[in-house]
Amino acid sequence: MSTPPIRILLLSGSLRNPSQTQALLQNLAFLLREQGVIAHIWDLYHKALPTPNLVYYRHPQAHESTDVQLLAQSADQADGFVWSTPIYHNSFSGILKNALDHLHADQFRHKPVALISHGRERIGGPACDQLRIVAQSLMATVIPTQIITLDADFGLYQNNYILISSRIEKLLIRMANELVDYSFLLRQLRESHL
Repeated sequence: MSTPPIRILLLSGSLRNPSQTQALLQNLAFLLREQGVIAHIWDLYHKALPTPNLVYYRHPQAHESTDVQLLAQSADQADGFVWSTPIYHNSFSGILKNALDHLHADQFRHKPVALISHGRERIGGPACDQLRIVAQSLMATVIPTQIITLDADFGLYQNNYILISSRIEKLLIRMANELVDYSFLLRQLRESHL
């Protein structure tokens, strides 16, 4: 019997278009797909979610919003996640927090999360640190490699950002490999507890 492909849900928490955050996720999704992963980018700028309603906290699939239902279904099916955010007020974006607040810890338990942040200066560490705390509270496992970028890591071509930093490209490769490895290992752990 063949092993089902790994599924990764990549959440883009940027309020800009074009967006460096989105460019990073597109690069990472490409690397993941090269390894046979089903990588789905959820762009919270283009597919905004309503304010969370705690009535649905334990059962987000029952939410009245079809977008929230789809997000919950994607999270249920995901073997791993990428949370990517620009730096807003030295923290992660509100729309990313809003998306996470629609989901339940059961959807993250024993699943890997990769963290990416972007800022004008290399001060993205606090945002990733804060997201790490959120991931731990959701019983997720944050992988070792995190990526923090700044404006100099990108160029603008035909009104879209492109990654020009070879250092970040290497980190993306390492992140993709870790995410796949952790996803397989933690999937086996989840299945052994069924």
